[in-house]
Formats: sequence, C-alpha cells, structure tokens
Amino acid sequence: MAEFKAPTPREFDAITRRTAERMKHQLLAVGARYDRRDERVMITLNNGAVVGFPLSVLPGLERATPDDLRKIEVEGGGYGLRVASLDADISVPALLADQLGSTVMRRAVARAEASKANGRLGGRPRKPRVA
Repeated sequence: MAEFKAPTPREFDAITRRTAERMKHQLLAVGARYDRRDERVMITLNNGAVVGFPLSVLPGLERATPDDLRKIEVEGGGYGLRVASLDADISVPALLADQLGSTVMRRAVARAEASKANGRLGGRPRKPRVA
C-alpha cells in the first residue's frame, strides 16, 4: 500500500486554485421551495436558472405531502437540499446530472476539454506531406 505524502505548499496552492476555478462553473442551489400547484420542487441555481422536479424523481420525497415540504433548506453551500421533516437529503449536483445530463452532452464536454488541453500543447500534429 502506498504511503501518504503531504502536498508541498506549492502543490497545495495549485490544488486550491484548480478547485476554486472548478467551483465557478459548478451549478449549486441558492434557494428551493415546493410549488403546490405544479407539484414540483423548484430549485433556484447560482446562475439564475430555476428548475423544477416532480417528487417522483427526488430520492426520499416520492410520497411526501405538501405539509412535509413546507420547509426545504439549502445546505452545504448549495450542494444539498434538506427536508428535515422527512429526514431526506438530496445532492444537487447528482440530481442535475441524473435528470438533466445526458451521455451525449458528457461526451461533448469531454471532447471540448481534451481539445483545449491539446491546444495548450500546440494543437494537432501536422500530417507529413506526400511528394
């Protein structure tokens, strides 16, 4: 088993900068409420978007009543939602990825990131010219 090696101050600073940069692009909750009329939990995200999910897709809330959903708390800096009356916790990034993400979109994001990384290295190698 490998031995733990503490990062150097320089490595720690680099990790902190990368994490801060990732956090700028992470969708997190800033507010949440239950909409009785549409029977959906409405989540306000840090980019200004509002998304609504039916109870059937929210783990732990499938059989919740409107009274159970009077108070939905945003926790963990926007990473989670908590419904204390049901002892239910929901991960916002996981919910968004499960319900709104697609494999096509994930592949497109992965290709774009690989292309950016390749560009930083000088781009695609040129093919040799055939005489």
